[in-house]
Amino acid sequence: MVNIMHWLVPKEDKFFEMLTEQAENALEGAKELKTFVDNYSKFDRSERKAKTQIIKNIERKGDEITHKMIDKLNKTFVTPIDKEDIHRMAVLLDDVIDLINAVALRFVLLSVERIDEYITKLTDLILSSVSELNKSISDLRKLKDMKEQYIKIHSLENEADDVYHSALSDLFHYHKNSIDIIKYKEIYELLEEITDKCEDITHVIETIVVKHA
Repeated sequence: MVNIMHWLVPKEDKFFEMLTEQAENALEGAKELKTFVDNYSKFDRSERKAKTQIIKNIERKGDEITHKMIDKLNKTFVTPIDKEDIHRMAVLLDDVIDLINAVALRFVLLSVERIDEYITKLTDLILSSVSELNKSISDLRKLKDMKEQYIKIHSLENEADDVYHSALSDLFHYHKNSIDIIKYKEIYELLEEITDKCEDITHVIETIVVKHA
């Protein structure tokens, strides 16, 4: 009976394509953030604003993909994987892009003038995390075990935690300017949160694979 129902009401595979599109968009955002940070000291204020606008456009595209995905989800009877898992992953991917946009904007709004080693390292870890995530989501249609990628993303998140804690320790120990402390603390927190979201998405992928094992 189940097989007959699946034949009569075929599963909508478009969601895999939309999740992949969203993951690729997140990767584009992570790459732009990396470029922004690496060249930040070379840019004047107007150039920095222009770069944040590029990232903002990526964030808007992400919103559009998410809205289309959720709208389609609400109208689809049979999905290739559980609806709640698709919804959860769509929202988390959107969160990643939103946070990338938020942190890029903070550099300009808070008039941050110096990129320290911790910001550079966290940005590197974000790009690596989103790259691994993009691979996992591209392979999601196969519903295969992606243990190596899970371990890699978990490891990157743990490393980001260590960098974040070191950054805060040095910030409160060496910086005496309270305004600088507020600025950098907010930047560090946003950057670290992006890696947390990547790990959260990995947990959803693990759940999906286990359900279909």
